[in-house]
Amino acid sequence: MYKLFTILILGAIGFSTDIFGQADSTMIADSMPAMDPIRADRPDQTESSFLVPKGYFQVEMGFSITDTDPGFIYAYPAGLWKYGLTDNFELRLITQYITIQKEPNPNVNGFLPLAAGFKARLSEQKGVLPKMSFLGHLRLPGVVSEEFETTYLAPDLRLAFDHIISDVFSVGYIIGLVWDGEDPEPFVIYTLTTGLAISKRLGLFAEVYGATPQRSSEELELYADAGLTYLIGNNFLLDVSASQGITDNAPLRYVSAGFSYRFKL
Repeated sequence: MYKLFTILILGAIGFSTDIFGQADSTMIADSMPAMDPIRADRPDQTESSFLVPKGYFQVEMGFSITDTDPGFIYAYPAGLWKYGLTDNFELRLITQYITIQKEPNPNVNGFLPLAAGFKARLSEQKGVLPKMSFLGHLRLPGVVSEEFETTYLAPDLRLAFDHIISDVFSVGYIIGLVWDGEDPEPFVIYTLTTGLAISKRLGLFAEVYGATPQRSSEELELYADAGLTYLIGNNFLLDVSASQGITDNAPLRYVSAGFSYRFKL
């Protein structure tokens, strides 16, 4: 599980590190009367159920330092590239370049496996029923630095949910199956994030996330993170965040900063 979470928290996690759509940026969007501002899948681990509008391209970039005790992992950057193909379907590409520093060993540098995928809208929020989307990615064999080649194909399947509770507060969560490419058995991953709109531009989020063990001999790893987003304009969002392990067997902690930018092709 350690290897998987090293990758997850660097991701656009959505992988990346992907990880995860921001209730915080969603809340800012819903509190502003203008055209819907950008909604991003970073900086937390909960991907948003919201899609990029049809005909728009969106890039999300993050830079992070992860303390693996001992050693560090640097991501510069982790990128998520998205295109709104229709009103209900977006195409996605995830790129990650990292450096692993663990003295006295030499540094290991390279690209993690390229991941291609999509997000599909399943339903809108109706009363107590959440807004829901399905995400699928596949790490492509051969499109990777030699140091990070995997033995198996590594699909990633997730359901993303969002609840808009009020004009300033929202909740988002994820449930999914993730394969790390080194073990034929998947992880069950889960996240829960809350977002608060401090102002029309400034947002705050707090989140817990984790995964089930692949084997009965392993214990659950649980993490928490929090951060801020700042909306520069309808199409440009800045973010900072940090994460800390909660359980004793969750040693990873990181700090991250990034941006998301959207434009029409």
